[in-house]
Amino acid sequence: MGQASERTPATTRQSARTPRSRARILTSAWELFEANGLRALTVDAIAERAGVGKATIYRWWPNKNAVLMDALLDALAPHIAFPDTGSTREDLRSQLAAVIEVLTTSTAGSAYLALVAESRHDAALARELRRRYIASRRSAAAEVLRRGVERGDLRGDLDPDIAIDALYGALYYRLLVSHTELDPGYADRLLDLIYPTLTP
Repeated sequence: MGQASERTPATTRQSARTPRSRARILTSAWELFEANGLRALTVDAIAERAGVGKATIYRWWPNKNAVLMDALLDALAPHIAFPDTGSTREDLRSQLAAVIEVLTTSTAGSAYLALVAESRHDAALARELRRRYIASRRSAAAEVLRRGVERGDLRGDLDPDIAIDALYGALYYRLLVSHTELDPGYADRLLDLIYPTLTP
């Protein structure tokens, strides 16, 4: 009993330190990415900046890309949620515009595009991006489309997967393939063209 009681404070202190250590690691990874880019980011550098051992990082993440992905998800989440305005077109326009802004003006957008590019050569990273980010975003978009079908904004035979590919694939094609400017008004122009094909 006495020995167990003596160990409890240390365990409690360790538990209390864990969220702070995680936050320091994610902040450090983000700052290093901002300063030097993905290629120069290393677990050694993250550990040194965060003031932790590499073993602490590897306890929670398998590699630097996984650390950056968690930092990215924390940074992106507040900015790209779907609204519910009562209008499916406006929900899509607002969220597409938010995605364009994030991708073209923020460090979060740069980090995401860097991870997408890196995932072409890293199968494990590609799987994690799909599992932890892309799948949830597609699910959220599909829910908006299902809601639109239920309220009669969209046609009943709509294929959500194809609609999502058409809307969001256009953004990534411009950014990653044609390297064409993606301006804030693109969301409106895209919906002017595509939205009529989604309606009854």
